[in-house]
Amino acid sequence: MADILDVISSRQSIRKYTDEPISDEMIDKIVEAARWAPSGENEQPWHFIMVKDPETRKKIGDLCKVGTGQRGTAEHCLGEDHRFDVYEDPAERARVAEFYYSGMVSYFPANAPLVMVVIGELKGMMDTPYDLSAAIENAILEAHSLGLGACWVHGPAVYPRIVKKIKELLGIPTGLADYKMLAIVSIGWPSGRRSHPQGRKDASEFVHWEKFGNKKRS
Repeated sequence: MADILDVISSRQSIRKYTDEPISDEMIDKIVEAARWAPSGENEQPWHFIMVKDPETRKKIGDLCKVGTGQRGTAEHCLGEDHRFDVYEDPAERARVAEFYYSGMVSYFPANAPLVMVVIGELKGMMDTPYDLSAAIENAILEAHSLGLGACWVHGPAVYPRIVKKIKELLGIPTGLADYKMLAIVSIGWPSGRRSHPQGRKDASEFVHWEKFGNKKRS
């Protein structure tokens, strides 16, 4: 059996895709992986709306753009621009900031062959956000294992107006106690590899033994 750590550690968030469609067999495997995610009391509250229609995908992309643009504007007004500190060149920093604040950074679901909108039942289920997160991770890892690329988009899901519009677009009940939209996952064949893959912190930076702050292995 392949070491799942190899799949986990080689995964990247892919935002650029080719036009090649995804087979139904692969889609079914992605759903099957999500289906086997753990959930509180085995409630399995998830529902997945699999969107292939180009016009609907474009509308979702437009709404993601608006949602992220609102988020970026709020962060800028609060002076929380630290995400751009990694760019030393002022021109590059300005270019990336504009791309983010415009919301275009989240438009890419419009160009993915498949968009997976993840919602969960809320009635009597306090664990729903955690359960959905586990299902999303399973789906993304399975997509990667099949050679596909995927990206988890959650920014627009924090804005009620954007969520309501996406729900209306997809025929999802809009009552606050009905379904929670947690995220949108774009899936497709990667158009190249990321030129700047993100690294990870060393485990010693965040692992504590017995008590917080104790970095000495027990």
